[in-house]
Amino acid sequence: MSDTAILATLDECATADDWISGLQAHPKAGTLTSYSRTEAIELLDIACVSRVDAVVCIDAANAGHLTYELDDPRLTELQVPRP
Repeated sequence: MSDTAILATLDECATADDWISGLQAHPKAGTLTSYSRTEAIELLDIACVSRVDAVVCIDAANAGHLTYELDDPRLTELQVPRP
């Protein structure tokens, strides 16, 4: 799956747990053949760098899953616009 497709999934789920469960149920959406919860959270953390305004990313931040703050000014230049 492409990075664009992964980013699109961030707008398709209502919560971080939905996204994590979805990746575990459909691992080919990522690059592995299966994902532990920890691995799924790590991929979510990476994906959210490019889409901090997605509902899933906001929920992930509130759940303590992200390794950075969503309002970190260094992330501004990394944001990917929605198609």
